[in-house]
Amino acid sequence: MNHFIISSPFRRGLQIALILLLVAAAFGSSVAYASGLCVHPTGAGHCFTSIQAAVDAADNGDRIIIRAGRYVEQVTILGKDLSLIGRPGVLVQAPADMEDTLSLVAGVEGRPIILVADAEVTIRDLTIDGANSAENNPFLEGIVFINAGGAIQGNLVKDIGFGEPTLPIINDEPSYQGEGMLVVNFGVTPRTVTIAENRVVNYNSGGLTIFAQAIPEDPTLGSLTVHVVNNTITGLGLNNVIAQWGVFFGGYESAEMTGTLKGNRIRDQITTADYPLPGVGIATLSTSSVEISQNVIENVNIGLTAHRALGASIMRNYIAGPKRDAIGFAGLLVSGSDTQVVRNWFKKLETGVLLLIDDPEFGGSALNTALNENRFENVTVDVMTSPGAPVMAMARAAETPSQWPPYRFFYQPQK
Repeated sequence: MNHFIISSPFRRGLQIALILLLVAAAFGSSVAYASGLCVHPTGAGHCFTSIQAAVDAADNGDRIIIRAGRYVEQVTILGKDLSLIGRPGVLVQAPADMEDTLSLVAGVEGRPIILVADAEVTIRDLTIDGANSAENNPFLEGIVFINAGGAIQGNLVKDIGFGEPTLPIINDEPSYQGEGMLVVNFGVTPRTVTIAENRVVNYNSGGLTIFAQAIPEDPTLGSLTVHVVNNTITGLGLNNVIAQWGVFFGGYESAEMTGTLKGNRIRDQITTADYPLPGVGIATLSTSSVEISQNVIENVNIGLTAHRALGASIMRNYIAGPKRDAIGFAGLLVSGSDTQVVRNWFKKLETGVLLLIDDPEFGGSALNTALNENRFENVTVDVMTSPGAPVMAMARAAETPSQWPPYRFFYQPQK
């Protein structure tokens, strides 16, 4: 057997080289922070004092570490692939007087605390606080991705509203404002976004609003894949003012919309007003091969809607109606084709599953819908299919197209 023996001088040289590499790596990390990839409220450690200043100084692909502290600012990332990573104790708070930064990239008014457009960005471990400032900041939003991809993970988004349930009226029309997160793709580049392990609480209108949008002239625009996993979304609870939706996930004008909604906990989307004002846990529209599984949806008027769903898999969800003082309308509304509804648990509802049969408003018949091994507890009617039923009439009144997001049509502004 042959042995290769490293001589002592060679070994010492190799050890020295390894030590030098480790030292260089450590100093390289320090130099990266000093060059503008860290943020500290006082500028300690040669950091920037604002997140936006660090973003402006960063190069494509940089990682920005945000150290503990309170940052009262809006952050806008345009065309740069970055990572914003928060250390424990980071708070990004909405200024009292915010700028409309959304118009520049989406053609509609909006005041997001963090806006990402035309980039691949990761946002992790931040607390985003709207300070219930929507009265002074119309169309207040927490985190917004426009024609962008990446990851939103481990964040707390809170107080994106008015301090109490509010439905502003603009030009004699209701204006649904105050969204925790908004993810939209209407661009030519297909995008993928992961939204995982976040908490979204005390928002006014919607927890997560996610959609792809094409135009009739070009349905290839707006391809979007989103994985919504293990988030906690908590609404305002009983109110008689505004219909809150935990998650909206859909496509418009034949845009391709797919992904996963799995393991989320959604509760307290509930109204005591007469219809058409139902609170909804998860609403999907015009999706393809979406998995909706293992979600816990409680204290809602409507648990889950899957309208114009193609090949959806709805499995192992727990859906419970209102605890008190409100109508528990339905657990699941389905239209489209080839949907699998398997091993779900429906509790305390007027209707467990409502199949929308021959209803042109919601995509025609629920063709080839498979219902297997579902559990119904304290449900008046397990499954309903008749289009002439009173419950169907209420559903139609509750969810006419004008009630579906987007309440604002997004487009690419002319440069």
